[in-house]
Amino acid sequence: MSSFLKKIKEKIKIQKANSKKINLFMVYHKPSTIYKSNIITPIHAGRDVAFTAAKDGAITVDNFKWLEKNMIGDNTGDNISTKNRFYCETTVTYWMWKNCPSPIVGLMHYRRIFDFRELGNSQDYSDVMKKYCVEPKIIKKLLSEYDMILPAKLDFGELSIYQQYAKYCKAADLDMAMNIIKEKYPEMSPYVDKLKEQKRGYFYNMFIMRKELFNEYAEFMFNVLFELSRRIPDRSSRNLYQQRIEGFIAERIANVFFNYLVNERGLFIKEVPVVQLDPENPVPRLTFKKSSRPKSLTIYIKLRF
Repeated sequence: MSSFLKKIKEKIKIQKANSKKINLFMVYHKPSTIYKSNIITPIHAGRDVAFTAAKDGAITVDNFKWLEKNMIGDNTGDNISTKNRFYCETTVTYWMWKNCPSPIVGLMHYRRIFDFRELGNSQDYSDVMKKYCVEPKIIKKLLSEYDMILPAKLDFGELSIYQQYAKYCKAADLDMAMNIIKEKYPEMSPYVDKLKEQKRGYFYNMFIMRKELFNEYAEFMFNVLFELSRRIPDRSSRNLYQQRIEGFIAERIANVFFNYLVNERGLFIKEVPVVQLDPENPVPRLTFKKSSRPKSLTIYIKLRF
């Protein structure tokens, strides 16, 4: 297929996705079970750098073609796809901010989704999203009562969010991000300092919210992350995992933004459990008979690292 025809086909897929009133983007970086519905849009994160080194190794041409065929990429329109090896799934967050007009937007992962079963009563296991009640009526109801849907907080026990980061990554990077927030958003300073005390927080860069509020979140996030990128010393001596600075920092500073909204603007958060799916390979979309148990292992996530 010519490059021109590929672009036209991609544009049509994007237009179809953006016509959704509720648009939850399911982030992929490699072939896996494909999840797609009237509210779920699969998206390939880091498509422009798919063949560069990554923590999971190199992608094959066949795998890239599968991703290209089955989902849109984060490399169209205004995008930062080339930053994916450092920014992780937040390159999709940026793409949503700049390119998706849907009134309600959200982000999940190909292995990590919201579990709405406490709010629904589905016995239909014909699709994983139906099993976990990821349904328009539930999301609309929640957003009529709350301003944001976020993952249930992770508890680090004796460690604060800051200490947990310092245990696995370089504390200096988080220090830098915290200072940037204080410079750019001095009104948030008290909530920056709380990262050194707070032992529970929102993680995974996952969310569901109305587009207006999401725009505020994204503007805050990328004002800080872009400045952080400018200040970080050369990272080439770090291993590939430790080079993902902005993606890891985003999870921590999101807590600053959300805590500020709750305490200073009186916004309400609905915390929802997150489950991890163990998708099957090969990669075609799984289908099941109604009420038959999905072939996926579900465990509650405790830690990112």
